[in-house]
Amino acid sequence: MADYKIIKNPPDYDHDNIEFISFPFKGKGYIGKKSKEIGLERCPICGRENWAMVVASGICNWCGYSVHEINIKY
Repeated sequence: MADYKIIKNPPDYDHDNIEFISFPFKGKGYIGKKSKEIGLERCPICGRENWAMVVASGICNWCGYSVHEINIKY
């Protein structure tokens, strides 16, 4: 399981950034301000950059980790 930190973007952005922390890797993603959809750009479990076609799903293409497994409070 990964912990997370939300980094707020300026009001004119449509998303905020998320950093996922899991030993030994750090992942990153985004969360839509209106839609609350979560994307996973880099996996905190396997450390690999996610395949572009599945980033918006929030699931790592390589190891299957899903950011939907944690309860993100936004």
